[in-house]
Amino acid sequence: MSASNDITGDPIKTPPSTQAYRDGYDRAFSKPMDAAAIKREYRYIGSVNNPLFIRPEGRWVKFIQNSRGTHESWCDHKLKQYYHVYSD
Repeated sequence: MSASNDITGDPIKTPPSTQAYRDGYDRAFSKPMDAAAIKREYRYIGSVNNPLFIRPEGRWVKFIQNSRGTHESWCDHKLKQYYHVYSD
C-alpha cells in the first residue's frame, strides 16, 4: 500500500535521486577537510595572479582565504586538485 495525501487522496511518489541531489548531499553532510589535509592529499596545479584567469572545469570550492582577501585557495574534491589565486 502506497502513501497518499490525506486531503486529495493522491498517491505520494518520490522521484529517483538525481546527480545534483547526490552532489548537494555530499556538500551538505560531508565532513570538511582542513587545509593541511587537502595540501597533503590533493595534487597542486599551480598559482595565478591575473584578473583574466578562467577557472578550470570542475566543482571548485574555496577552502582558505586570508583576512585581507588577497590570497585564496580553491579545491575540487572530485578531481583531488587544488590551486591558489593571489593579488599583489
